[in-house]
Order: sequence, then structure tokens, then C-alpha cells
Amino acid sequence: MTVKKQYLAAVLALFLGGTAQVYAQNTALGFTRIDRNPRTSALAGAGAASNGNGAYGAFKNAAALPSLQGMGEVFAGLQMWEMSNEVDKTTNLMAGAGFHFGKFGVALGGVYQKGVPLGTFIPSDYLVSLGVAFRPIEKLSIGVNARYAGQSFSQDAKVGGFSADVTLFSQITDNLSVMGGVACFGPQVKGSSASYSLPTHLDLAVAWKQPLGQMHRIELMLDGEYDLSQSLAAAVGAEYVFDDLLFLRVGYRLAGENAIIPSHLALGMGVQFQGFRADISYLTASPILGNTLNVGAAFRF
Repeated sequence: MTVKKQYLAAVLALFLGGTAQVYAQNTALGFTRIDRNPRTSALAGAGAASNGNGAYGAFKNAAALPSLQGMGEVFAGLQMWEMSNEVDKTTNLMAGAGFHFGKFGVALGGVYQKGVPLGTFIPSDYLVSLGVAFRPIEKLSIGVNARYAGQSFSQDAKVGGFSADVTLFSQITDNLSVMGGVACFGPQVKGSSASYSLPTHLDLAVAWKQPLGQMHRIELMLDGEYDLSQSLAAAVGAEYVFDDLLFLRVGYRLAGENAIIPSHLALGMGVQFQGFRADISYLTASPILGNTLNVGAAFRF
């Protein structure tokens, strides 16, 4: 391995917040795996099969976009990643919009992520992602996410490249839905002196919701993930809903040693009124990404 490649692998491991360096040596753009949705991040990453994620389908799991409520939704958010870590903490800004046209759905989102300054240089990431979906039959839809992402670790260490997801979503009954697909696949990312694979993974998820009287509802979600680094992960989440006004969430992710997103506990809540929605999540119980805050606001029309 060349000196430049060793350097890039080191800063990859650093910027991914403690991800195993042996994995970082062979992959790039791991930050694309970060959950930007304050709802699902409050479920520790569970909820891919839920139809309540709105226009955040711009970033992943686009197949649910035809289930977007109303005609469209706009959103904006702020994520404070590892706030108490003076080396790895980042500030992330995101925004986007999604639209629903009968059997079709489309959403576009963008993210800018800023790290801790290194002298006069500020490490940064950016991501632009487009999600499109089509429902060919009543209970099945297919979605594609296409994204371009780039990272700048220093003046001489920069990478960028394209990746895509393909997902299937089925609303089996009013209360039960499933999702499956392959995510983050694409050509190798070229650095200054080496090429790196993308963090490709397979997803399978199920969501079940149950009314509890006229004003209460609970939704339980289970997501499984197999990373091509041969790492397994699973997340389980629960959401309690009061009168479609107040949302309380909790989730836990259990991940293998080489997983980019490690094991952690997540908590969160949301409020919704006359088309406006505000959500917040907090990640904890992890030495790597503990003390991470994600807040977002959306308006449905």
C-alpha cells in the first residue's frame, strides 16, 4: 500500500467516527450511510418499510414515495454528529422536497457536512440524491435512488463518486408493509492514487402498525442489513402515536464489528399539526456516535 493510500485510509477511518480501519482501507463515502431522517434515526435506523417517512425518500428507500401523503412535502434539518467528540464531530445541514403523482413519486435532497477545522482547512462532505418510484400494481412499488457524494479530507485527499439503490415496497395490508433491496452500489471511487469500493449492502424490513382505540396507535419496525464487508446488523424500533399529533419513538441497532453504523440506542419524538411536522432524535449508548442530535421540520401540502 502506498503512503498516500495509507494516509487516505487513516483519514477515512477518522472521518467515519471510529469505523474499523481495516474496512475503511477498502471503502469510501461511508457517510452516505448516515440516516438523515429524524424519524427513522429515532428508531435507530429501523422503519425502512414504514410509509410514514415522507420526502426523506430522497435519500433512501424511494419505493415508498408513491405513498407520500398529500401532493408534496418540503423538509429541512440539522444534524450534530458526535457533539462531544472534539475530533470527529460534524455539523450537517440538509433540505429537500418530494412529490406524489398518482402511481409515481419523486424527491430530491441535498446534504452539506462540515467537520472540525484542521488549521486553515475544513474537512467537508456533500451529497445530492434523487429518488424516483413507480407503483405498477396496487400493492407493489419499485424505487431507485441515485446520488453523487464527495468528501474533502485535506487539500490533497479528496474522493467523490456515484451510487444507487434499488428497492421494492409492498403495502400488504393496511397494517403490514415490507421492503427489500440493494443499496449503495456503483463503480469504484477513485482517490488521488487508489480506488475504493462503495459500502454496498442488502436490506430487508417489515413494519406493523396497530390502532389502539380511536386516538392511539403503535407501529413496530424490524430492519435487517447485510453489508458486503460480511457484517450483519439489525434494528428494532417502536413508535407510539397520539391522535396523529404527538409521536414518541425508541429504537436499538445491533451491528457487527465492521459495520459503518455501530450499535446504539436511539430516542426521539415528533409533533404534527395542519401539515407541519417537527421531529427530533438523539443517539446514545455508543462510544463511537453517542451524543448525536438530529432535528428536522417538514411541511406537507
